[in-house]
Amino acid sequence: MANFTVVTLFPGIFTSPLSHSILQKAQEKGLVSVQLVDLRTYASDRHRVTDDYSYGGGQGMVMKPEPVIKAIEDLRAKLSRPRIILLTPQGKVFTQQEAQRLALAENLVLICGRYEGVDERVKSFVDEEVSIGDYTLSGGETAALVIIDAVARLIPGVLGNVKSAREDSFSDGLLEYPQYTRPEEYRGIKVPEVLLSGDHERIKAWRRMMSLKLTLERRPDLWRTAPLTREERRAFAGIAPLYVALIHHPVYDKNHQVVTTAITNMDIHDIARSACTYGVKGFYVIHSVKGLQKLAAKIIHHWEHGYGSRYNETRKVALELARLANTLDEAIMDIEQECGVKPFLVATSAKPGSSRISFAGLKEMLRNERRPFLLLLGTGWGLTESLLAQADHVLEPIMGKTDYNHLSVRSAAAIIFDRLLG
Repeated sequence: MANFTVVTLFPGIFTSPLSHSILQKAQEKGLVSVQLVDLRTYASDRHRVTDDYSYGGGQGMVMKPEPVIKAIEDLRAKLSRPRIILLTPQGKVFTQQEAQRLALAENLVLICGRYEGVDERVKSFVDEEVSIGDYTLSGGETAALVIIDAVARLIPGVLGNVKSAREDSFSDGLLEYPQYTRPEEYRGIKVPEVLLSGDHERIKAWRRMMSLKLTLERRPDLWRTAPLTREERRAFAGIAPLYVALIHHPVYDKNHQVVTTAITNMDIHDIARSACTYGVKGFYVIHSVKGLQKLAAKIIHHWEHGYGSRYNETRKVALELARLANTLDEAIMDIEQECGVKPFLVATSAKPGSSRISFAGLKEMLRNERRPFLLLLGTGWGLTESLLAQADHVLEPIMGKTDYNHLSVRSAAAIIFDRLLG
């Protein structure tokens, strides 16, 4: 059962909303109770004044602390373990998850602000502050009704179908899928065939996909935190497949000589983890020296199949992206076999140049192309001129607030992933 106590200057506002539909039936069944408390009964003067002018000047009146605090103290004494909530624009934003949390409380006391708000000292006497959104209302009464409605729906027995609350928008962090009813066709618009098929698995899959699609299009803020599978995030990423190659030859050394650099454990680990975080499809470690290839294979095997796979499962997931190749051509052929087409080559360089593609430009290409991209990361002192000439594009250097841009390849990879895929 949910017990709500609303402290307000205008109890009459609640009469109609509480006397209809679900909230009325919930009260009749004894599943929800709503007690309205007139704040003026706690005013001490004969005129029952509850507001006054603001110290420091300004427009509007401020609710006095004495009546509100007296009401809070009285309700704390009368109710069992009440949760005192002040409804204010400065509060934590109310969400479906917050509704689920509040539904566990035995008694909820909602303090409705009015005018320019309540005296700041009142906030020391409440348990929390809640806002229902970033807009201005005439008072907290509307917000209180929103909270009562949202929380009441989660009380067992309030809704006729127990599945309704679980399938509502926001219940799983996503917008709800489209709904249809009879007739099957209206003004030339037909109900999707899948909903008429009787195939419950197909219907379930369709509804999930539509929910994902609507959320991505209309509420990208929800999409970023929604509990999606890796496959779902990739399917809806809306970008071309991106691969990355860590090249150890040919690269330059400090003296601008072409050399082969050593494979490092940290490079493999950190780039794989960043690549996994941002949905990179594959991570190639390119090295032609057999002995160092064996070292890389040993590192990868340890985390994919050896003791490391049991010791740290998250590291195992990241290292599954890692692939070994003797040459860049071998990696290109592997991607072509996987995607059916050769990838665009995008080289990276810390040196500025006249024909560099910007991060914004490359991000736009990823959105508009279906052909895969292979990002080339150089070790040592960077990729050779021959590799830069082979690339379809050379990415602009990473620049911060200073002229210093001597980053490790691990740091550069993470920044590039974030700018392109974040």
